[in-house]
Amino acid sequence: MTFSELIGRMAEAAARGDGQAVTDCFTADGVYDDVFYGPFQGAAIKDMIKNYFHRDGCNFRWDMYDAVDNGSVGYARYVFSYESKLEGAKGKRALFEGVAICRLQDGKIAHYSEIANSATGLLGLGFPPERLAKFINKQKSELEGREEAAHHLT
Repeated sequence: MTFSELIGRMAEAAARGDGQAVTDCFTADGVYDDVFYGPFQGAAIKDMIKNYFHRDGCNFRWDMYDAVDNGSVGYARYVFSYESKLEGAKGKRALFEGVAICRLQDGKIAHYSEIANSATGLLGLGFPPERLAKFINKQKSELEGREEAAHHLT
């Protein structure tokens, strides 16, 4: 299976709420590091799809574009949306775009992370500025804490 097929299969399974099919796209100890919910490893990925993704949203759409890989790392641009189930935002559609970053091992995903323009979706849900600022500050802190960012901060 190509990386394009693998990342497409993972996204389609997540959108339909099939946590087992998502988990099957990962190595046994693989990590799914979600921009909102944080990291989930191995069998916990299945739980994340059911008890986080589909708890807070429904009617997901997740389209992958321009997937590329070198055998050990894969990238794919995506457009992602869902209908919110959150109190105060029920029925509103959130729309995001981002890039999936996958460490690959033996034809599966060993580590999934993403860089997402999440503020657009949260704003679309009607999140107040202070809640957006909290989320953006979290992303800022995570970026500043990465080794490759250290020399940018001096």
